[in-house]
Amino acid sequence: MVSRTLALLVICSAFLLSACSARELADDAWYQVDTENFRIVTNGDPEAIDTLARDLERYRAVALKLLGAEDGGKKLTIYAAADRTTYAGLVGPELAEITNGLFDTTAEGSYALVNLDGRSGKRQLKAREFLFHEYTHYLSYNGNTVHYPYWYSEGFAEFMSTMTFPSPGSYQLGAIPQERALTLIYTAPMPLEELLRATVVTTPDEEKGRVYASGWMLTHWLLMESGKVEQFREYVKAYNRGDDPVQALEKAFGVTLDQVENRYNALFQDGSFEMAGGVIPADFEEAKPRLQQLSSRNAVTEVARFLVMSGYNPQGLGALLQYAQAEGLESPELTVSYAEAAIQVGDFDFAEELLSTIPMQDRNKFWFQKADAWLLLNRQIMTPGADRDRDQLKKARDKFVHLVNNDEETASHWYGLAMSMEMLDYPREKYLEMLEQAYLRAPRQVHIAQWLAMELYEKKDAEYFAEVAQPLLMELNDEEQYRQIKDMLAEMRGEVEQKKISTLAQKEG
Repeated sequence: MVSRTLALLVICSAFLLSACSARELADDAWYQVDTENFRIVTNGDPEAIDTLARDLERYRAVALKLLGAEDGGKKLTIYAAADRTTYAGLVGPELAEITNGLFDTTAEGSYALVNLDGRSGKRQLKAREFLFHEYTHYLSYNGNTVHYPYWYSEGFAEFMSTMTFPSPGSYQLGAIPQERALTLIYTAPMPLEELLRATVVTTPDEEKGRVYASGWMLTHWLLMESGKVEQFREYVKAYNRGDDPVQALEKAFGVTLDQVENRYNALFQDGSFEMAGGVIPADFEEAKPRLQQLSSRNAVTEVARFLVMSGYNPQGLGALLQYAQAEGLESPELTVSYAEAAIQVGDFDFAEELLSTIPMQDRNKFWFQKADAWLLLNRQIMTPGADRDRDQLKKARDKFVHLVNNDEETASHWYGLAMSMEMLDYPREKYLEMLEQAYLRAPRQVHIAQWLAMELYEKKDAEYFAEVAQPLLMELNDEEQYRQIKDMLAEMRGEVEQKKISTLAQKEG
């Protein structure tokens, strides 16, 4: 089994991570720190992580109040890498060169990853800026379809990341992020029109730091000085409609681009930025983090789970498996993680072989049931329609029903149920109900939103289609798919306008 596993991963991922790197990743002491709202998995200094966890709960309480937001979802898992070596082992060397933290929302749930960038407690405590930055993204984007301009998305996360707690019960924010200040000094602010039009896709990697720094400066002006926070809401609506970002800002703010740029440049020249502060909500209770050291076996399992879930560095899986087998650290949960990797690359026979080794007493665990259900479903998805096995599809459907009934907050369960029902020829209204539930839980997942949009187009539900399709356009990187959805949106809007004209004509007649 060892040789076949390694062969599979070599073929599919070029096997770039060496066994030595896997040993470095897995040999460290790993810990799990739990608070009411967070689960932190880390190989960092436990004392520093304890302080980070307490600050993160404080930050959450203040941020929710400032944003008028709610966070009633699952406990957020944060992977905190002690240093750049660990971080590179989790995300791959290329991504490690240009990031210090990542946030992702998936059909399985959301997670954050941060590089603590050093082993000393003092350096790790500075890493809370990275942690606050990524958690700000979570609060901004989790469970909604609003898209913010690139400059504001990163600029606001940078603005919030500097929150400190100078005395018990109080907070302060608005300080200049040190790394962004250096970027502004050494490269100068990005020209305002270029900044407003910047996107993640169109901005070269070497220029992204300027977007973060310049976006922070423009966000600071917006929130602390401009008096245009309410107008900004209209700007975001226009941006999400697809309006030109420069014209939308001028119209919403009632100013010219030159007027904003003059103040923007003056802020840089002056270098003085106002601070703000307040009190932590009175009902906040200080966190009491619970720390436990993970066994070597559980640590390897956690790392493997992250590699499979995130997909950032699949090359690491082969070396990690080799290490686990050499050290006797295999476990049923680790085996299931490799089965999930095999399912992702389409080796269903091998995935079935792996799952068949799981002891019966572990087959009632969600991590097994989820992989088992997706294996059944993916086999049928890859089988031509006329040759599909309805009995196997019914088994898949029933497994997803069980998952939904016992873990209804996970979008992928609803999505799998919708697909199995659609392939079993359920009426559209029936499987569409399940698909909608998946969308409500993971509205930013392109594959879910795209399928829902196509179904709504077929139903001629113009209003709901527009609600799904407009934000979807901002997620699509494939030009052909983008044009298809855009043309469909224009067609549906045209039909709505035509109906309005016809209705008005009938009334006047």
